Amino acid sequence: MTTRIQLMNGQNEIYNEAGLQLIGSNGHNQSGLSPQELLESALGLCVSISLQQKLETDGVEFGRFPLSVEVTARKTDRELNAFTSFTVRVKLPSTIEPNYKDKLIAIVEQACAISNSLKSEVAIETVEYHLS
Repeated sequence: MTTRIQLMNGQNEIYNEAGLQLIGSNGHNQSGLSPQELLESALGLCVSISLQQKLETDGVEFGRFPLSVEVTARKTDRELNAFTSFTVRVKLPSTIEPNYKDKLIAIVEQACAISNSLKSEVAIETVEYHLS
């Protein structure tokens, strides 16, 4: 799996192997998503999918009830150009028991590959390649 960002006509077009998916922007709350918004959405989507999978595995009906995830990334160190914390807020159906909600959130946090990656030290290698 590869995600490709291509500058075309002044826009950052974001592709996966199925084709063009969305437009990237340079700032917040513009047409297209900023890098921060993309990072927040990657974490939120991973948590949401993990939640859905766990609820399905446990046979918990959730399809008719609201389930949403909100993510906020923060830079708390002014000298470090990096996000230093993420807040993930999960809205679960009110029909779910409180004890199960606590268990669910703990399990989902461990099941999400994006969450686990952000918590660890990840190696990033940037190399040049040639378009063919």
